[in-house]
Amino acid sequence: MKNHFLSAMKPAVRVLMLLAIASVSCAAELGPRLNDAALFQLLDVSRPELAAVKSAIEKSDWPAAKHAFADYLRTRRQPQWFAADLPPVGHAKTRRSVGADQALEHRFRSIGIEWKFGEQIDWGFNPTTQPDSKWPRNHEWTWQLSRHAMWADLSNAYRATGDEKYAREFVAELQSWVRDCPVPMAKPANGAFSKWRTIEAGIRTGWVWPEVFFRFLPAKSFDDEAVVLMVKSFVEHAQYLTKFHMTGNWLTMEANGLYHVGALFPEFKDAKLWRDTAIERLYRELDAQVYPDGAQIELAPGYHGVTVRSFLGPLELVPVTGFEVPKDYLAKMEKMFDYFLYSMQPDRTTPPLNDSGAGRVLSFIGQAAGLFPQREDFRWVAKDGKEGNAPEHASHRFPYAGQFILRSGWEREAKWLCLDGGPFGYGHQHEDKLSVILSAFGKPLLVEGGVYTYDASTWRSYVLSSRAHNVVLVDGLEQNRHAAPRETYVVKTPLPAIWETNATFDHAAARYEEGWGPKAERLVKQTRQVFFVKPDFFVIVDELEPADDQPHTYEALFHLDTPDAGVDGLRVATQNKGPNLTLLAFGPDSVRIVKGQKDPVQGWLPDSALGYGGIRPIPAAIYSKRATGKVEMVYVLAPTLGTAACAVTGATVADGTMRWQLADGTKKEIRFQTEFNVAKK
Repeated sequence: MKNHFLSAMKPAVRVLMLLAIASVSCAAELGPRLNDAALFQLLDVSRPELAAVKSAIEKSDWPAAKHAFADYLRTRRQPQWFAADLPPVGHAKTRRSVGADQALEHRFRSIGIEWKFGEQIDWGFNPTTQPDSKWPRNHEWTWQLSRHAMWADLSNAYRATGDEKYAREFVAELQSWVRDCPVPMAKPANGAFSKWRTIEAGIRTGWVWPEVFFRFLPAKSFDDEAVVLMVKSFVEHAQYLTKFHMTGNWLTMEANGLYHVGALFPEFKDAKLWRDTAIERLYRELDAQVYPDGAQIELAPGYHGVTVRSFLGPLELVPVTGFEVPKDYLAKMEKMFDYFLYSMQPDRTTPPLNDSGAGRVLSFIGQAAGLFPQREDFRWVAKDGKEGNAPEHASHRFPYAGQFILRSGWEREAKWLCLDGGPFGYGHQHEDKLSVILSAFGKPLLVEGGVYTYDASTWRSYVLSSRAHNVVLVDGLEQNRHAAPRETYVVKTPLPAIWETNATFDHAAARYEEGWGPKAERLVKQTRQVFFVKPDFFVIVDELEPADDQPHTYEALFHLDTPDAGVDGLRVATQNKGPNLTLLAFGPDSVRIVKGQKDPVQGWLPDSALGYGGIRPIPAAIYSKRATGKVEMVYVLAPTLGTAACAVTGATVADGTMRWQLADGTKKEIRFQTEFNVAKK
């Protein structure tokens, strides 16, 4: 019928009609999808406190309904928000917020890259994907722009100064975002340029929007229309997150956001469904993605913190909402704080493993001290040793995570080493099994690639690779655990290992039996043992057993956080003004120092202090040996203050005995376990 109608038109008219139809069909969808009638249909107007809203709805008087509902939200006593986050409006009139003032100019910073929009904000824009971009492609820019950090800046500035310009700008940006970013309907929008990745939806509603909403409630510019518009979007977020969710740390953030909407807006008929759905997911994930040893299955300590924060969300809301969580919910979380406690470096930061930097953990330990008042060790760390009691032991094995912490004590100047001998991890993995990192006297000395921005650069590829870690390469080939079946990334029982700790020494051992190189060839089985001879030095023993009788070249990498390193035979020493590290090898043929090499990339360390994508050259000591048959290489790692000399002059390991010799001629030895799976804790 339509085609017949068009064919009967004159050609010029037909062209105009087709253009009009095309224009309508190509018009962008606009938000919110919920109109006024649909929103108020979702409210439980049987609640006495919503009587005025109900009366207006019955008359289909939507302006009156919006006014009554917004007025109710401004004056209700519960749920409210945390008093500490809601200081009086105008409490610091002279305070200036750089982020808020930049937001007034539509100058936004996402993932460390600043961009200035014109009058209109394009929420799907990405400066790193432009043809003339000076940055490698990084889709995080667009995704994280819609986490709305700028709204938090604006809300803080308004609350501090009382200046309505910040509220006006927030309302304009809110209207722009809701209009131009309608909620997806058919499937989760987790692709490039999306404003509705499920992780962002959870972050907005769990960590950003609630504070912003309550901070702006007194503002004149945050009028009835704006208040109801934001509530509409809160509801659309809840509907979206109920329908769609991912896994891993994303799921915890999504569920936390969903819970916040259900808890902060209990007036909606589905609010209980949102809360119940969210808490059911979080409760289940406390077992599903947290190992019995307390480590989150991604094995990236930074994302461990993300999940802890998400799990804590419903607990923290109890005082302001009155909604309780399951009775054993908190008890299930205790082991996650144990992970922070026993893994943390002496400077009270997390180990920079996988896609994690050295993040501070004192805020988490402080929370733990309040949540678990019976834990004197949490209180001791939180109060910097002024209260409570120090943890009962220093060195610790996380059997499921496969991480071994060898430390001299709990003081900030302690010697500390981590051996990463566990499974690949659920996400954010690096090819670095059996890598070690070491700090002493308050300084990182032996370091690895850590975390680099999630872009498409050579640097990002480098930090993921074995070359950026303190591991062994075989014939120039790197580890390739990505090629293994995904079901091996997370384990149901601990991997084979050795762990023993006593007053004289700590001993940890793990194996790499997965593949090497692009084809994941099982060329060599590597066993790495690490000893801490208390309280002075560490010993690493690498045993390499090839599957054939052909010669192989082995390269052991040691990345040193120092401007330069000196070489004397097989001895390498850092050249810092303060703490230093001496490496003394027995077994390799040679050693060379590579620093700041670009082809192939080697000898670099990400450094956020240098700005977006910051990375600096550091020396990497590469010990080499070419041989047939079983090979054993021994390394002594001696941290010292200043230019103090390494006291060890020789070391051998054989038949369960390690022997070493000191500069004064003294000879010592220890006996150690050789059977894997002997340690259960």
